[in-house]
Amino acid sequence: MIKRNTIALMLFSLLCGVYMACNKSNDGRGPCLEPRRYFLKLQTMKEADTGSAGVVLPLPAPVVGYVDTPIWFFDGRSALSDFQGPLSAIADSTRWLIMPDTSNRLGMDMITFYYERKPVFLSTACGYAMVYSLKNIANTNYFIDSARIEKTEVTNATDVIHVKVFY
Repeated sequence: MIKRNTIALMLFSLLCGVYMACNKSNDGRGPCLEPRRYFLKLQTMKEADTGSAGVVLPLPAPVVGYVDTPIWFFDGRSALSDFQGPLSAIADSTRWLIMPDTSNRLGMDMITFYYERKPVFLSTACGYAMVYSLKNIANTNYFIDSARIEKTEVTNATDVIHVKVFY
């Protein structure tokens, strides 16, 4: 007959093994392989002469980041036309600063994104992610001509441009 202490020890060992297996993967990052942060993707454009939706316009040495903090997503080292950055998970709007060229520090525009936040359950291992639904955008017009929303839902889709900014 097996003693109570032995049964308790076997049960404890089994639970510890299950816990360790569920909370550790082979690469050491944990069991969640889903991205939990979703990023807004913005593309800079110039108006097309043919009346089409526009032509991609790489900015010469852009700096893009938050207005309210000293956090930059892109630091002006190379010409780029596609940018991605986070939206706030605790506020219903986020302000980005865009400087098209680091040689002209006065040429800064601000874009404010207004959105609705929706927590989405991914799995037990991953928990929740925040999905955003863009409602409106506002921008200054120092160098930016206009901006428009192309796709309203900001999710983990990788091949989507959410906002186009025209210069």
